[in-house]
Amino acid sequence: MKAVYWVRDDLRIHDNRSLSEFAATATSGVMAWCTTPSFSRANPIRRKFILRSLAEFRKSVENLGGTLLVFDRPSPSVLPEVAESFGADTLFFTSLPIHEENSEERAMGELFKGKVRADPGSPLLHPADLPFAPANSPEVFTQFRKAVEYRLIVRPEAETPKVLPKPGSWSSPVPGWDPNGEISVSGPSERITPGERAGILRLDYYLEGSNRIRSYKETRNGLVDWDDSSKLSPYLSVGALSPRRIYFELKKYEKNNGANDSTYWLFFELIWRDYFKFISEKWGAKFFQKMKTPAKTWLPRDPAADRSLHDFECWCRGDTGDRFVDANMRELNATGWMSNRGRQNVASFLAKTLRVDWRLGADYFEKNLIDYDATSNWGNWAYLAGVGQDGRDRVFNTERQAALYDSAGIYRDKWCPLLPT
Repeated sequence: MKAVYWVRDDLRIHDNRSLSEFAATATSGVMAWCTTPSFSRANPIRRKFILRSLAEFRKSVENLGGTLLVFDRPSPSVLPEVAESFGADTLFFTSLPIHEENSEERAMGELFKGKVRADPGSPLLHPADLPFAPANSPEVFTQFRKAVEYRLIVRPEAETPKVLPKPGSWSSPVPGWDPNGEISVSGPSERITPGERAGILRLDYYLEGSNRIRSYKETRNGLVDWDDSSKLSPYLSVGALSPRRIYFELKKYEKNNGANDSTYWLFFELIWRDYFKFISEKWGAKFFQKMKTPAKTWLPRDPAADRSLHDFECWCRGDTGDRFVDANMRELNATGWMSNRGRQNVASFLAKTLRVDWRLGADYFEKNLIDYDATSNWGNWAYLAGVGQDGRDRVFNTERQAALYDSAGIYRDKWCPLLPT
């Protein structure tokens, strides 16, 4: 069988079921990565993280004898031509439970006349192992969590290929793209090293190397100490680290060192991540639009009738006058990173205090976060705006939050110092 492997948010060799099947069944094959609408919307910091992760993955592919082509065009305009020239009739890929990506998958299915082999390798849990069909996923997270924990099935990691199919003497009819020029452009120093190897090393360090996992639940809202939280989300976002690898390494740690609330909480976060993926699959395009907005007295202001656009631009710059909000936004703009505590506060401030449409904030996070994950990002934004699965109309008091999590003002002084009077 001649086949094409479509590289997406699965930039890893380990525990990649679709890649393992490609390696085991294709007699000859070529791999291809294409730009996506989300990549095109990303700012230079996020783009660079993705491209450097891709470069590391490409080295791994080549070390196993495979060939990975990189194109700066969308997949529907490239892969059929590549497949026809190569003589391939089958397309392998990891499916993604996201409306925009699903549209690409359907287009590719039609172009390949249904000869596609897709694996849902992004969540921790396989959809077939849930105690309900994804279309019937409980709307409330607690119900979802309790149901999956009661009958928890985590499939073993897929075998890591020892060799990948080769394309032979064939060459692509479509000009490739060399992203090295974009990667080499100078910019802010990277706080998170991209790539699969770095993701595995970070996991090992956070569990066994530093033992910081034991205090994760207590420190995860920290703003200054880099190891207060796991920093695994950037690797999950591009698929450089498998959620199953995290789970099984966590179980190994618990066996050797004992479990506690913090080790459970890292697992809890993986389930929370899965929850949004399956809810996204259930709701489709609506998940990224208005969701099931309950009747409330609060509504976003009409941007054509007041200062919403101005307020949004100030929020983006970190120039709202609220030092806690501004410090978090300035860190995001400078580094591509923001803590979970910061994300909750800036989201609440935009949607509830400034009353700006939450979807503008979700769009801004997509452009700027190096760990952008579509379903987690949009699900959490709707949740905090009070229009998602959780109907509670919470508002974060940023002054109180700053006092709780930055009592000495170290974080605010670093990113939003007071001007001398």
